[in-house]
Formats: sequence, structure tokens, C-alpha cells
Amino acid sequence: MTDAVAPRNVDSTDWWDHRPVFSVTDKGSRITGLAPGRAPGRLTPRLLVPALLTFTAWAAVALLGSAALGCTTSAGCGADVGAGWLVGGLLVLGYLALLVTVGLAEHARERFGQRRAASLFRLVPVLAGVTVGAGAGAAVAAGPDRAEGVRQALDGVPGTEATLVSAAVAVLAALWGLTVVARLPSALRHARERQQRIERLRRDGHRYAGRLQLGGVRFWLHNDPELDVTVSYDSPTGRHEVQARMRTSPDRVPADGSGVVVLTDLQGAVHLELDHDAEPVFEPEQRYTPSE
Repeated sequence: MTDAVAPRNVDSTDWWDHRPVFSVTDKGSRITGLAPGRAPGRLTPRLLVPALLTFTAWAAVALLGSAALGCTTSAGCGADVGAGWLVGGLLVLGYLALLVTVGLAEHARERFGQRRAASLFRLVPVLAGVTVGAGAGAAVAAGPDRAEGVRQALDGVPGTEATLVSAAVAVLAALWGLTVVARLPSALRHARERQQRIERLRRDGHRYAGRLQLGGVRFWLHNDPELDVTVSYDSPTGRHEVQARMRTSPDRVPADGSGVVVLTDLQGAVHLELDHDAEPVFEPEQRYTPSE
């Protein structure tokens, strides 16, 4: 038995680049990773700035979408811009919003080490932006007399479709956003606790050499397989077997018998990592690629 040490350092600070990722407690999008040498993630300006950009982009998309919708009704375009220009601007803004959102999602996934926490964090500015933009679009479409505009929309008066649709989108996005905001704190706390445990076991735990036994694929998440695995290892107290879940990509499924680093402590916490120093062999990619 030796004191635990962190895995060999590599250039990437993205935990997913060090896959496969194991968990003895979680499954699916809750499985958490931490790149070697990386501190547990927390909210930083690097995350808040793209979150603000994402909010702004989706607010603009929703507002412009409401204006474009109004051009398709008998009410006509409220702005001195042709419908074609509005639709073209909407497509460009939508594309830019998607780019910003993807960038935010990647930063969050790398920082928090968990897809669930990153997904919820990404959804907050998206839904907030849609709520604000669609709400503003509904207010503009309703006209100067908002109460009368809303009444006409509810009565189904022709030309008020943009008001009704925009208001419905704003309400639905707001309700969805509230559920996401309610779940986000616990998701961030869960991800940080898991990363802190990984960091602690790498620093203070005990290190053992284990062997991997592959089980069946439970499901594919974004075309990446998640498998049941068993890791066996010997310690001064005898031989042990640990049941775990393993998330990876089809091209990085270790072969049976691959070396695994087992990190444990006196409280019974366990963390598993592929032993990259043992130069593991991976299964053929097509074997774990989902069928169409």
C-alpha cells in the first residue's frame, strides 16, 4: 500500500479527455470527473460572462422572432423593416445564439466536471433570455393599450396572433426556468462535493492496483456508452471487488483486465481511474458504437 498520488499530468484540463470516467455512487449525467491537477470547479467570471452573452442573445432571438411572427399576420410589420430582413436577421441571431450557448455549455462541463450540472447551468440564461425577449415581444405586439391588446388576443381577433404566441412562449419558458433554477443549486453542490472527494482521495487516500472486468452496456448517452464494470484489487485486509459505472466514448473502452488505480480512505470512499501509465489497450470502436 502506498499513499495516493494524482494521475500523471497531461496537457488537457478537460476531465472528459481523460475518459473513461468511473463512479461507484452515481450514474448517467450525474457521473463526475476531475482532470489531473485541476481544482474543483466553482462559479467564475469566465462562466458568468458567457452566461450573460447567452441571455442577451436568446432575448434578442425571442424579441426578433415575435416581430417576425407579427409580419406574417394581418397586423403586418410594426417596424419599418421588411419581413425578409427580419427573418434573415432572426436566422443570423439564432446561429450566433447557438454558438454562444455551445461555448457556455463546454465551459460549464469542463468546470463542473458533470454533464447534469452543466446542462442546468446552461439552461438558466437560455430560458431567462427567451422569457424576457418573448415577454417584450408580446408587449410590443399588444400595442400602446396593453390591456386592450391582451383582451383582443384572448378573443382571437385576427392580427393578434403574435401577442398570444409570444405571451405563451414567455410563460412556458418562465415556468420551465423556475424548475431549472430550483434544481441548479443542488446540482452544483453535488458536482462540487464529488470533485472535492476525488481531489481528497488523490491527495490523502490509499492507492491500490486493480483489474477491470467489463459488464454490459446499460445505455448510450449522446452516443457514448455507459457500462457496468467490476474492479478487483488486493489490500492488506484481503481481496475486494467494487461495482461501478463507467462512462466513456466508443473508441476508449478499455479491454478486460486493464489496470485500474483504486483510491480509498478509512471512511470507505472509493475513486477509480484507468491506469494510463500501464498503457491500456482499448476495444475496437465499432464494438461499442450504437446502431442506427
